[in-house]
Amino acid sequence: MNSDDRIDADDELMWLDDTQWVTLTELTVCSGLTESELTELVEYGALAPAAEEGGQWRFAAHCVTIARRACRLRNELDLDAHAVAVVLGYLERIRELEAQVRELQARLPRGRR
Repeated sequence: MNSDDRIDADDELMWLDDTQWVTLTELTVCSGLTESELTELVEYGALAPAAEEGGQWRFAAHCVTIARRACRLRNELDLDAHAVAVVLGYLERIRELEAQVRELQARLPRGRR
């Protein structure tokens, strides 16, 4: 588990797992992005609410990692929400391709890696 898999806000530490959900408000606290910025990321497809309860979006806990990465991209590269969404999409695609390469390499005989 890496440092992005935990929430450390206001000296509170919470480990994230796939069974947890966060609200939009909780996501703003954990990520450093505003509700408006997060809403834009949803509109651009970089974040996807997993459910809606009482008119409020609920996100899978892994979205905290994505939102934190978006905040770092925005701050470090001075990107707008659309550019952040594009970069996040490329980073996710790279992660998927790297996983495929590892899987294919694992299938090769030992001497051919």
